[in-house]
Amino acid sequence: MLESVKQQLQQKIHESFEHLCVLQDLRQTMLTDLQNKNITLDIDVDQYNTTTDSNGISFKPDPTRRPKQ
Repeated sequence: MLESVKQQLQQKIHESFEHLCVLQDLRQTMLTDLQNKNITLDIDVDQYNTTTDSNGISFKPDPTRRPKQ
């Protein structure tokens, strides 16, 4: 009977370890996703705050012209 309980406990330990590994993988995936979303949000905020008076903005003469071939 002691061996049976020991085997059941070992099985539970194994299942718990596998579950922990899956949770760690999910956590890493979520952290990566959150980091990507924060980067995207920063880009969106920068674009929203861009005006014609912002640094690095230049206007090209006749931007819709088609080059002659």
